[in-house]
Amino acid sequence: MEALTNRQKTVLKRIVRHYVESAAPVGSNHLVHRYKMNWSSATIRSEMASLEALGYIKQPHTSAGRIPTDKAYRFYVDHMSRVNNTECETREKINEFIESAGGDIGTILAETSRILSTISKELSVVLTPWMSWGIFDRLELIGLSQRKVLIVIHVQSRSVKTVIIESVSEIKTEHLEKIAGILNERLSGLTLEEIRNTIKDRVRHFRNEDMSFLQQVADSADELFHFAEPVTVHTSGARNILKQPEFSDIEMLERLFAIIDDRESLLKLFDRKTSGVEVIIGRENSIEYLNGFTVVKASYNRGKDIGTFGLIGPTRMPYHRILPLVDYVAQSVSHCLS
Repeated sequence: MEALTNRQKTVLKRIVRHYVESAAPVGSNHLVHRYKMNWSSATIRSEMASLEALGYIKQPHTSAGRIPTDKAYRFYVDHMSRVNNTECETREKINEFIESAGGDIGTILAETSRILSTISKELSVVLTPWMSWGIFDRLELIGLSQRKVLIVIHVQSRSVKTVIIESVSEIKTEHLEKIAGILNERLSGLTLEEIRNTIKDRVRHFRNEDMSFLQQVADSADELFHFAEPVTVHTSGARNILKQPEFSDIEMLERLFAIIDDRESLLKLFDRKTSGVEVIIGRENSIEYLNGFTVVKASYNRGKDIGTFGLIGPTRMPYHRILPLVDYVAQSVSHCLS
């Protein structure tokens, strides 16, 4: 991103905060008086023109004030304080909800989803944990027919997973043996998480026709190397989020229901370990109908196993409250399940 002056940074942060709180465009006069800024309206107008030219703000319609773009929200998130300032009363409420669930993990995660949506007023998503630390032992490829292949994956913890994949083309037994040898050699000693994150790079050199099934295995790694209990997706908060002004737009409403209904995409969105709190804003999302939404997610631990949860809401999200909230819930759930 372009280097902004200190004054431009201040103006941009004020525009974001104003829009988050009011959902209304803002002009230079209002900024000066609302935030008691030490610059004239003309100076602020000039800075706003520069920020608009750089793509940080835009004018929703003629004669309106300005509103933030995805680029502005990204700047705001990257430069805001990440100190956990979740209020004590909120922390107590979170702990009370989680502790009231007892020792049953399903109940704990359902309560986590509910308390997250209740406090944030966004849509919450919580996934059951999966094994990410297991060490790959070996893989077998067994031809069942000219195209169907049984994949047997062994993990050093003695866990075994079997999956049937249909090859896009006919595949010979000798090719299966060669592919299994390549995979066993290149994946030996890696954790399941490492395999899911790096397998495509490890086999990218094998591009000839005989190796097409190898690429198919790499493309299916997220499913193949995901060792978990039956995966449950807990969602909560649709009623709360619908009260936000964005959903007077029928297109945004349709996108929200598409998110809730698309369990497979939710699994893909939340089935990877995060480092701290991860924020994906608007068009940064790979899923097209999540444009206009922000995803805030974090990981929690149950022993060595890892689960993920988070919030989905319009990009006009109170990031200064949401990020510390998600961070604190991650710590609380990990502590409860440890």
